[in-house]
Amino acid sequence: MSTSDYCGGANPNDELIEELNTPKPFNGTIYIHRDPERRDKGIKKRFVNGKATISSRIMGITDLELFQHPAINFKKIENNESGAVMKDDCRIQKNFQPLGVIIVDPETEEVSLDIH
Repeated sequence: MSTSDYCGGANPNDELIEELNTPKPFNGTIYIHRDPERRDKGIKKRFVNGKATISSRIMGITDLELFQHPAINFKKIENNESGAVMKDDCRIQKNFQPLGVIIVDPETEEVSLDIH
C-alpha cells in the first residue's frame, strides 16, 4: 500500500490531502537491493495493484532495501557520459532514500509493507 505527498503549487484542499493520505495499492516500479548503499546489482520489480512476485533467488537474504528511483550510475556522472551531469542534488538524495526494509523469512510467501 502507498500514500504520497502533495507536490503542487497552491495549497491543497482538505479532500485532496485526505485522498493522498489514504493508502492505495502501489502501482509502479520498486528497486530491491541487499545493500542500503545500492552497490549491488539490485532487482527491478514492477508492481500492479500492490502486488508483485519476487523470485526465489533472493530467498535466504535477511534484509532487503526498497527504493522508488533507479540507482544512479556515478561513473557516468564522473565521466560526463550521455549528458549525465546533474543540475541539482535531488536525484542523488532520492537515490539513497529507502522506501522501507523488508525482512524475508524463508517460510513466508507474502510480505506486506506500507510505503510513502
